[in-house]
Amino acid sequence: MKTKLVPEELAAATNARRLLLMVAELHKVGYEGLRATPFMSPSGCYWRCCIVPACLTSHEHGARVAENVDYETLPRYSSGDEDNYFGWANMKPKTPLILARRFLVEFPKFAEQGKHPDPAYVAWYSNMLEATAPHGVIYAFADMESPTDRMLISFGAEGVVVPLPPVGLGRCEIRPRKVSSNINNIGGLFSTRL
Repeated sequence: MKTKLVPEELAAATNARRLLLMVAELHKVGYEGLRATPFMSPSGCYWRCCIVPACLTSHEHGARVAENVDYETLPRYSSGDEDNYFGWANMKPKTPLILARRFLVEFPKFAEQGKHPDPAYVAWYSNMLEATAPHGVIYAFADMESPTDRMLISFGAEGVVVPLPPVGLGRCEIRPRKVSSNINNIGGLFSTRL
């Protein structure tokens, strides 16, 4: 059964979905090691997502940022920013392909770390996009008890189950580290339960 979205929800879903589709475009041009690490804000009002190389994800959960990585240093988006992806307010049009090209220019170090084959993740990602179409967006956790065997879904059809992605492997040349103990307060992003 399809979920009926009110205009505000449709706009939020469209903007978030466009970011997920941007990652698929990056995969098509050889950046298969880049991953979406989506989650909900502590209030539950905003969908957030960092785009990172697989080596910066948790070794237990392929859609969560590793515990010792500084969230503030990552390329990130919040649905509260509407269609101003990564602060790119004056960019028109904002198709997934154009966003992907701009991502490569704006975040070359992150992109380069993700320029390698990762067929298992690309297959999972493609299946996830298909299962959650046309408006569904996934997230790994929120400030509630989150399942450990599947992703959570917003704006999607009822009954859709998206399993966890494969974990990321490899070592990064870049490693944004936490610089403050306060970073643990960002919606459980760096919970010891990773």
